Amino acid sequence: MKRNKLKNLFAIMAITLVTSVAVLPAAKASAAWLQADNGNWSYSEGDNSVYGWKSIDENWYFFDTNGFMKTGWLNDNGSWYYLASSGAMKTGWINDGASWYYLQSSGVMKTGWLNDNGSWYYLNSAGTMQTGLTAIDGKTYYLSESGAMKTGNITINGVNYTFAASGEEVTSTNASQNSTATTTTADSTTASTTDSSTTTSGGGSSAGGSGGSGGASGGSNSGTSTSYYKSLYGTWSLGDCVSSSMTSTTKFTPSDVDKATQIYGNEVTISSTGVSIPLYSISDIQTKEGTMTASEFKSNYNNVSLSDIGISGDSIKYIKVTGSGKNATIFISNSNDVYVLFSNLLYELEK
Repeated sequence: MKRNKLKNLFAIMAITLVTSVAVLPAAKASAAWLQADNGNWSYSEGDNSVYGWKSIDENWYFFDTNGFMKTGWLNDNGSWYYLASSGAMKTGWINDGASWYYLQSSGVMKTGWLNDNGSWYYLNSAGTMQTGLTAIDGKTYYLSESGAMKTGNITINGVNYTFAASGEEVTSTNASQNSTATTTTADSTTASTTDSSTTTSGGGSSAGGSGGSGGASGGSNSGTSTSYYKSLYGTWSLGDCVSSSMTSTTKFTPSDVDKATQIYGNEVTISSTGVSIPLYSISDIQTKEGTMTASEFKSNYNNVSLSDIGISGDSIKYIKVTGSGKNATIFISNSNDVYVLFSNLLYELEK
C-alpha cells in the first residue's frame, strides 16, 4: 500500500513538472540592426526581416522591399517624407542642399500656406519654401529671405509696396523710373524674369520655424524663363555618373547601381515644360537659379567639393528644378560643362 502511494506521488509530481514546462512563456525573439557588406542597414526581429515603416527607439524608419533602410527623400503612397542619413524620419524644417521644406509631425511634406510659430510661409506644390514677391491665387505677397510673409510698407528694388495684414499687396509705387520688381508665380510655369543672384546658404536663427528655417537657399526665384535654363533647351545624353553621395551619406546601393547602368547613355530633354530624365521625369516645373562659391557647394552637398567631381574653378552656376513632387539640380561649370543631380546621383550631360 505504502509503495503504491509513493508511485502515485511520483506520477503526480511528474505530471506537474511537464505541465509547468509546457506553459513556460517562449523566449522573446531578439531584435537587431544588421549591416550588409555593401554598407546597407537592415533590421530584424528574430529570424524575420522588417519591411516598410518601423518605430525603433522612438524614431521611425522605412525599409524597402529588400529590407534595406532608406535615406533621403521617400515617396510612400503619394506622400513625401525625408529620412536622415541615420534613416530616422525627419519633421519640421529641413534643407536638402538647395531648398527649404517643412515636414509635418506625421513626417508628410507640407505644401501651401503654413503657420509656424505665428509666421506665415508658403510652400509650392513641390514643397519648396518660396521667397520674394510671389503671386498666389492671383494675389501678390512678399515673403522675406527667411520665407516669413511680410506686411506693411516695404521698399523692394526701389519700388514702394504696401501689404495688408493678410499679406496681400494693396499698392505699389515706383520710387525710381529705372527700378523694377520681380514677382514669382507660385506653382506656375510663367513668371517675370530676373537677373541671377549669388546663392546664400540657408540656416541660422533668423526664421520663425522651430527647425530654424533660417534664410532661403538663395539665387533668383523665377519661373521657367530663366536665362541659364533656357540656354540648355534641347536633347542631351547621360554621361558618366560622377558622384553618388552629394545629398546623402549613403553610397551606392544595389538599386542605385542598377539604375545607373540602365540609364547611362539615355536621352535627357530639357524644355520650358519640364525635364525628361529616364525613370525620373519632372513636369509642371519651377526653376530657381544662381551661382554658388566652391565653399558653398561643399557645404550644401555633403562635403563633396567641386574638385572631387572633376570641376575646376571657385564657383559654379546652378538651376534648381522642381515639379510634380520631384526635384533635380543642374550645374554649369565655368568651362560650360553641364551636370544633373537627381535621386542622389550626379551625371555629366553630353551633347
